[in-house]
Amino acid sequence: MDCVYASGGADGWKSIFASAMECDDFTETASVNSHRSAANRSIKSAKSARRKDERPVSKLRPKKPFLSNESDSVLAVAKMLASKRGDASIVVNNYGDLAGIITDTDVTRRVVAKQLPVSTTSVSDVMTPNPTCVSVSDSAMDALVTMVENRFRHLPVTDESGSIVGCLDIAKCLNDAITKLERAQEKSAFIADDAFKNLQAAGGNQHAVALQMLLGPLLAQ
Repeated sequence: MDCVYASGGADGWKSIFASAMECDDFTETASVNSHRSAANRSIKSAKSARRKDERPVSKLRPKKPFLSNESDSVLAVAKMLASKRGDASIVVNNYGDLAGIITDTDVTRRVVAKQLPVSTTSVSDVMTPNPTCVSVSDSAMDALVTMVENRFRHLPVTDESGSIVGCLDIAKCLNDAITKLERAQEKSAFIADDAFKNLQAAGGNQHAVALQMLLGPLLAQ
């Protein structure tokens, strides 16, 4: 989380998230073809017109949660996370309800540093109980702001019935946001280059040069 506050602080990352939300390539198969039909452009424009607040948490593609029971030992949970290359486990009670969350940081500070026996210490004794969570239908931007402002690395995600269905990882969210912005910039550069070529092919060399002088510095940023 230190990288968040070292890069413009919470407000800086909010701006990045907001800009990424405005990008229209929310799916893995988003096309970068500049020759879209008028109908497709209308659909894209309609989507862009939606307020970013309305985009749900599900658009952030939460990771599959690594679940553990509150009666599990720290050793058992640590082994499970190690085998799945995870860094956090959402803890549920015997009824499957959210009870807490335990992370690699919790294990380091609350177990190892205090020299507690990992095989007999229950996760319920060292987890963060009753963590903040969000629903898949909640505002994606609100969820991101909650994580940044409270320095949460992980945020459990529930469905409409309250069942755990995912977990937001701030590192993944930041990476996805930056990737979307990079793709948008590459897309803009592709479209501008295509426009230059079309103008030149139409005999408008002077117009093409003028357009390149205008957009060149912007695309190079």
